Amino acid sequence: MATSLRDKVVLITGGARGIGAETARQLVEGGARVALLDWDGPGVKATAAALGDRAVGFEADVTDPASLADAVAATVERFGFIDVVVANAGIAGVSATVATADPVAFEQVMEVNLLGVWRTVRAVLPHVVERQGYVLVTASIAAAIPTPTFAAYGMAKAGVEAFGRALRLELAPTGTAVGVAYFGAIDTPMVAGLRDAPSLNQLLAALPSALGRPVPAANAGAAVVHGINRRRAIVYAPGWVPALLALRGQLAPFERLLGRMPAVSRLIAGRQ
Repeated sequence: MATSLRDKVVLITGGARGIGAETARQLVEGGARVALLDWDGPGVKATAAALGDRAVGFEADVTDPASLADAVAATVERFGFIDVVVANAGIAGVSATVATADPVAFEQVMEVNLLGVWRTVRAVLPHVVERQGYVLVTASIAAAIPTPTFAAYGMAKAGVEAFGRALRLELAPTGTAVGVAYFGAIDTPMVAGLRDAPSLNQLLAALPSALGRPVPAANAGAAVVHGINRRRAIVYAPGWVPALLALRGQLAPFERLLGRMPAVSRLIAGRQ
């Protein structure tokens, strides 16, 4: 059922820029109040300040439960309650094969993208459940397709999907809804940085153009706002994502062929 955004309180991690900042902008336009969290304190506070008095920014690191707890408490002190949490913070990590990846860098992706989602949701959950609110965790199409040389990213996003689906069942009796967001390439600073890698661009060029063409961050923000307003189980952008999710089981037998494509071989060889 649709709900009015007017005066809803939404907490968003990864709020300094990209999808988090764009979502916050659209939420404020719709009458919501937002708390933005990010490890970049000056950046997130500047983003919140630009949105006016219906937004507030807090420096918080999703790998640090204490800083999350402080930011949640400060949000409740400022706005009185929390209706929605969007666990959106994430990093891409360094492109490398599993055999050559630096273990610290690999595990940092898991700390931020997977355990950071768990820590965020755990910190906010009592407040959201009290309001019979909505939890949205940000996965990716990387949960549904292979991610050679970015195995940590795909592994984390698949874990986020599984976490969100389990949480949906656990919270069903409380009246709290849970959504999982699946995004393709979105025009954000993180994606722009990835596209600077020549070998990765070679791989994208070998795929259907729709898979590698970034869509504006505003599209992803609008999808999140719609998901919050409609309490959607699945949030996505671009529009072809549901077809990919529906076909992923049928695509699995072709993964060995994909691994033999020249563009994929060059990508892997460049990361050995």
